[in-house]
Amino acid sequence: MLLTEDTGNPVIYARFRGNPETADKRKKILFYGHYDVVAANNEHGKWLTDPFNMEGIDGYLYGRGTSDNKGPIMAAIFACAELNAEHALGADIIFLIEGEEESGSKGFAKAVQQHKDLIGNVDWILLANSYWLDDRIPCLTYGLRGVIHATVQVESQHPDLHSGVDGSAQLDESLKDLVMLLSCLTGQHGRVNIPGFYDPIPELSEEEKSLYTDIVEALIARNPGLGDPEEMAASLMRRWREASLTIHRFQTSGPEHGSIIPRLAKAAISMRLVPNQEASEIAKTLQRYLQTEFDKLGSHNKLTVTIDHQAEPWLGDVHNQIFQILEEAVMDVWGPFTEPQRRPSSSTSRRPLKITLPLASETSYFTKPSPTTSTALANGSVMTPHMLPPPASDYVNGHTNGKTDLHPPEQSRRKPLYIREGGSIPAIRFLEKEFNAPAAHLPCGQASDSAHLDNERLRLVNLYKSKDIFRRVFRDLPQK
Repeated sequence: MLLTEDTGNPVIYARFRGNPETADKRKKILFYGHYDVVAANNEHGKWLTDPFNMEGIDGYLYGRGTSDNKGPIMAAIFACAELNAEHALGADIIFLIEGEEESGSKGFAKAVQQHKDLIGNVDWILLANSYWLDDRIPCLTYGLRGVIHATVQVESQHPDLHSGVDGSAQLDESLKDLVMLLSCLTGQHGRVNIPGFYDPIPELSEEEKSLYTDIVEALIARNPGLGDPEEMAASLMRRWREASLTIHRFQTSGPEHGSIIPRLAKAAISMRLVPNQEASEIAKTLQRYLQTEFDKLGSHNKLTVTIDHQAEPWLGDVHNQIFQILEEAVMDVWGPFTEPQRRPSSSTSRRPLKITLPLASETSYFTKPSPTTSTALANGSVMTPHMLPPPASDYVNGHTNGKTDLHPPEQSRRKPLYIREGGSIPAIRFLEKEFNAPAAHLPCGQASDSAHLDNERLRLVNLYKSKDIFRRVFRDLPQK
């Protein structure tokens, strides 16, 4: 256990050692995960089971943390154990499993830096901390947005006042100042007004555009109700590769009734960043911009802008060795499946997408099902018997029970979908920088896993197949 500061949960460090005869030249793969979970309140009986007592139902494991992130961690551990028992582990597999990921990974970076001599050099970084876009098609994640959480506070020298007694046009009210200040942050359709905010963001390349084409064609072919492919692609880009700013909540001093002029007012804001935007630089620019705009108000109040948390965005290289090994492993382990018959229409035919980013008022983004919600895609992922992977009963200790012809011969292997995600995982870019090693991300769960929600679950088939994918990666990657 690597202790963290501020009484945070420790980082768990472990190592599976490869062939002792190659100790001086063995490659090293770092597997990152987290054992902490979000709260699970079952006071109203929404859970099928006790959320902290895992239970298997109809081929799924139910319980808080089964998908996020304990199931994938167990799959990786058992992959190492099997290779080790077979004397087939040619690399050192280093596990760093933290206990504060759901709280912003506080203390993780310092704990890793303090124990770098123990951890040693790293050649590749692997994590498995998310889910497929639907319930059918395996994915590989190559990008995550970064985040800045900040508190903007305006404080007056006067105490809380009564508006009927002390309210006047001459009084600098903290909440008024705060509202005027926050209104400067964004313009029409949410565009961020901070100078230079968008400058580092690269344009959409033809290669990346083709990845979105693959995604929308695959998903809409199974669920036409998702709508127009161009709108869907634009919607995904808004959440995956566009930066944004959100105002979350306000807080004021004084009693909560309508006559008070609060002495202090503050707001919580966040900014989602994309690759090439450095969180530290954006944070400084935010503070400078807010101070400049506040000075223009000529107020006697005091402004304080506090950066509460920041995490760098991440963009992986889909052409590097670890992604290529993962792709082959996913195709081998998940095998072929039948593509649904496509209707010959202009919306689903194979053609280059003319992708533009429509304004929010011009798109059906707010009326159609979100293509990254579990409900929309899981409900639209209807499988025929030939599309289904082997049932859990066909597995014994994680292997197919002597059944080798589990897929009809006319099927062909399919590459995983390469996706980005709108959320943030603070550790991944930090680990890349700290160890000068490339990272890759394998989503193990399905869209309907309900991570962070009631009845979180992980399909048993996904657990076993994820273990088999990790086996191949841990076995084959060190040979490259």
